[in-house]
Amino acid sequence: MTIPESHLILLGLTVAAGLAAALHILLTMRDDTQRAALWLLLVVTFPVFGSLLYVVAGVSRRNTFGKKIARSVAAFLLQRDQAEHLALKSYKDQMSRFIGKDPGSPVHTMDFIVMLERLLKSGSAFSSEEQNDFVYPVLPLGATSLSGNKIELFCDGTDAYPAMLDSIRSARKNIHLQSFIFADDRIGRTIMAALCERAEAGVEVRILFDKFGSFKSSWFLLDYRSRSLPNLQIRPFSHASLLTPWRIQLRNHRKLLVVDGHTAFTGGLNISQENIRTKDHLGIHDFHCRVRGPVVSELQFLFFCDWLYASRRHPETLFLREYFPHPEACGNDIVRLIASGHGYFFEGTEKVFFAAASTARKSLWIITPYFAPPQDFCKALRMASARGVDVRLIVPAVNNHWFMKMASGGLYETLCSDGVRIFERQEVFTHAKAMLVDGQIAYLGSSNCDVRSFRLNFELDMLVEQGDFPEILHRQFLSELKNSVEITGEKLRNKTIFRKLGESLCALLTPVL
Repeated sequence: MTIPESHLILLGLTVAAGLAAALHILLTMRDDTQRAALWLLLVVTFPVFGSLLYVVAGVSRRNTFGKKIARSVAAFLLQRDQAEHLALKSYKDQMSRFIGKDPGSPVHTMDFIVMLERLLKSGSAFSSEEQNDFVYPVLPLGATSLSGNKIELFCDGTDAYPAMLDSIRSARKNIHLQSFIFADDRIGRTIMAALCERAEAGVEVRILFDKFGSFKSSWFLLDYRSRSLPNLQIRPFSHASLLTPWRIQLRNHRKLLVVDGHTAFTGGLNISQENIRTKDHLGIHDFHCRVRGPVVSELQFLFFCDWLYASRRHPETLFLREYFPHPEACGNDIVRLIASGHGYFFEGTEKVFFAAASTARKSLWIITPYFAPPQDFCKALRMASARGVDVRLIVPAVNNHWFMKMASGGLYETLCSDGVRIFERQEVFTHAKAMLVDGQIAYLGSSNCDVRSFRLNFELDMLVEQGDFPEILHRQFLSELKNSVEITGEKLRNKTIFRKLGESLCALLTPVL
């Protein structure tokens, strides 16, 4: 019996697709063998489906999409650092008063800060491929810490959104809003109406959203974009389309609102009604901050870095005094921005978490909605516990992504056996993301403790090295622990065989979640 020629051609194309995908995996994932092994297994087992899935969801686009963003960011920061514009030079002279801190401060000598500064000021800010593309050395945002800031903590949208709306409605010059999710619901429409009202009053309004995160509300956002309202500009971060769906792999997960260059809001809160408490809905528990002080200008620069890539505008049009007013001291918080991603602090989230686990002396407390880090970070937590560090992890008892909860569960037994204490936050889904190192250094923002935030997403976090905020966050952690139940060894041992199988399968998929 002979095989039809059409079948042979189909078989040849299938083998060629699988081979091409396998070769690409081997060439581009040399530094991540676990992820490479999983993709190779999928491609070899299911050549057609596996290859298509790899093209859409597996290729990180570090050497294509990532490099384009990196070049855009580097060009903007280089012009900023050269300070050829008089307005910008005057601004930089004013900012110099807030750079650095007292060398005698105990915080300054801590191993964590020393390690982080070396990473930020070395070539580690960019990938090895990106370094070769830049003629001039460009330091990422966050290379220096800034004093004179005041940070206020909100714990959900019920408290944060009214403050954000008040700030929007009081804007006189410019408003810049960036969100991973901008939902088409009551709060989304309320915020959009306030933004449009300010735009009609002559205030410049720029809105940046992520196409993947805001997929459900795409038509809502595109409708406002098509209206051509004066002073209102709306852009998606990525240029993904039906013909280039893989571009959503590098997602902009940042949440940021900057008003008149004086006040900013940032953290983990998306624009969604789900974050508000009602009689019938507990709302999503999340951390968000209002920020005042010199670091707001750095947040403004960060927004413009993303905006220039998304809008493809020339950077010189943004070097205006109205965007960067003279900084004024508002408090005693010393803050360093951690903007991770290509062109920023390369794999910055991962490096911050590893630095904390490696250098913590007394305690390391982490709260995260999605705990699915690489295995080597779990080992770092276990080693920290073995050094006598009080390592505590707070995760939600109820998760909005069941597979992430299952993947996390597969890691608990080994962590607990080595002294890591794990708590489940009760009653409400907790989307908060924060870390407290030795009770003295606070880390809060958009980063989850998972592979995607570590290596793929564009994230925005604040590292507060000194001031009032670390104590505020410490008290909030105590409140979270009070409303949490610790996972015990007995609970872990009593899992059913089906639960263990499900957790193991989901844990296996963490490199591609």
